[in-house]
Amino acid sequence: MSGALTQKGGVLFVGSHARTARLRTHDLDGRRLAGGFTFRDSERERSSVEGIAVDEDRRLWVADGQGLSLRTFSLFGREIANVPAGKEDLAGQIGRPTGVSVTGTDDEFLVGVTSAGLRRHGAQILSPNSGRMVSLRPLGNPEGFFRDAQGIVLQDEEAWVLEARTPRLQVFKQGAFHYALPLPEIDGAWPQAFALAPGGRSVVAWGGESGAVLLLGPDGRVNGCLAAAGEEVGGVSHPTGILVVPGEDDRHTRVVLLDHGGSRVQVFNLEGTCYGAFVGSRLGGGEVESG
Repeated sequence: MSGALTQKGGVLFVGSHARTARLRTHDLDGRRLAGGFTFRDSERERSSVEGIAVDEDRRLWVADGQGLSLRTFSLFGREIANVPAGKEDLAGQIGRPTGVSVTGTDDEFLVGVTSAGLRRHGAQILSPNSGRMVSLRPLGNPEGFFRDAQGIVLQDEEAWVLEARTPRLQVFKQGAFHYALPLPEIDGAWPQAFALAPGGRSVVAWGGESGAVLLLGPDGRVNGCLAAAGEEVGGVSHPTGILVVPGEDDRHTRVVLLDHGGSRVQVFNLEGTCYGAFVGSRLGGGEVESG
């Protein structure tokens, strides 16, 4: 199993899969909310939630890796649009999608998508309402390749892209390469997910035997370890998604981590305190348990 998560207006959307993809909703304290749905690609007979985003119209954008498509749903599970993966590495075609992010409204509405593998067009920004598309140039090189782009975040005029195989974060401004942040190298681990934090910082989750969740400064240096490898609550094991809900300070800023292959949600703050977890292969119900 794997999965992804996002939040909108205090509602946490959690996606997981085991052949059939499943989307569920909770509040930020772990209480199960009404709604949610399942889906499965009819042709491939399997789907997955590799990335998920919610726009201002409450549409859900899902990077369906196993279904090889970018899908759009209503909150009630009605499929609105489906962009299938292309067979070639071309601008305007996605590969196996690994992440999705949305921003803006109306003519300014943008969708960022990343695709797995060694791809020249591994990170693209689409404008569904105008039909425009920008293929981000890795390190500013039009002949360059993204090495396993694992996720994207659109914020203000910037696009942040995580590369798993390098590993690094690349930052683009108004579609042009801005700078790159090499990530710390951890033996036996690789970056799986990231989120942006207040003050130009980022939170990155590593998977593997030496996995960790690290808070990085604007320069990419480690500012703190929020979680070390471990199966227990407060540790990190096989992370698949992470998000940050800003608060008035680091103590009140929530970091929501999806790990255990998509079957456990944990809540931390930026000081490294773990408030607990809610668990279960179906992520069904239950308030956050302290651990």
